[in-house]
Amino acid sequence: MSETPGTTVVALTFIRQGNQILLVRQAYGAQYWSLPGGKMEPGESIEDAAIREVMEETGLKVRVTRVVGLYSKPAEDGLAITFEGDIVGGTLQAANEICECGYFPPDQLPQPVRAHLRERVADWRAQSASTVWRTQ
Repeated sequence: MSETPGTTVVALTFIRQGNQILLVRQAYGAQYWSLPGGKMEPGESIEDAAIREVMEETGLKVRVTRVVGLYSKPAEDGLAITFEGDIVGGTLQAANEICECGYFPPDQLPQPVRAHLRERVADWRAQSASTVWRTQ
C-alpha cells in the first residue's frame, strides 16, 4: 500500500504597528517578503505554530487575536492560515531563515512578494467580521 502525502499546514501572522504591517524577507530562494510564519509541527496547535514562528523569525512574542483567513493551496497540498496578533514582548530582529524584517504600509509592499501575499493583505485590510476562505 502506498502512503498518501499529508497536507502541509502553515501559520502566518499579521502584526500591526500604527498603519503598517510587519514583513520578513526570506534568506533563501528568491528572497520573497512575507508575513512571519511557517509550518505547523507534529503535535502542535495552529495558534502555537503561529506564536512560535513569529518568535523564531522576528524575536517578538505575540498573542494571537483572531483568524483572518484560510487559504487552500491544492497545487502545493497546503493550507495557509493567517492570524492577526499583538506584540506582548521581545525585540525585533531577523533570525533563522530571515535576512531582514520591517514594517511597511499595506499599499506599499516591498519587492519581491508573491501574488498571494497581496490578496491576503487585501483580506486583512477589509477587517471582515467573518474569516475569509479561498483557494490560491
